[in-house]
Amino acid sequence: KKELTLSQAESLSAILRVGIESLLGVPYSFSNIVDSNKLLEKYKQIILNSLKSGSDSDGKITKTKLAKLVYLADFIWYYENSTPMSGMSYRKLPQGPVPDIYFRALDELEEDGIIDREQKSKAIMYSLIEANAPQNKLSEHELNMINSIGEAWKGKNTQDIVNFTHEQLPWQIC
Repeated sequence: KKELTLSQAESLSAILRVGIESLLGVPYSFSNIVDSNKLLEKYKQIILNSLKSGSDSDGKITKTKLAKLVYLADFIWYYENSTPMSGMSYRKLPQGPVPDIYFRALDELEEDGIIDREQKSKAIMYSLIEANAPQNKLSEHELNMINSIGEAWKGKNTQDIVNFTHEQLPWQIC
């Protein structure tokens, strides 16, 4: 019932994680769907390249460690470039911020036969089915960052990366 100022609309859209257009009642357009699909494809490539670079010598990585590698790539990119690499919105979860789309992306990658999932005691392990991960949606600089983060955490256990990320400001804020 009240008219919003631009700064109020921006704040509200950030809190609700929707575009300002949604607040104004602009219908969801085909271009928004196309943009969302492009973001999802890029996000999947971030996941796949993080899996490739951060997996252990057996080619496997825990679901949690993979999420943390993707998170680190996204947030380090954000610190350096003032924009997230993935373009995804993160939400609060008990083990730290994760985009909702992370779980959907893993399911789709598994359904498409790109990754394999197996249960190993309490851990869910992922591996690439093919040796190469697609990279056409990522810049060389983005790939280098993903690879350097993966290499830095390769061979380290999941709890080490969990402890590290829980000391970082984004997790503490959540």
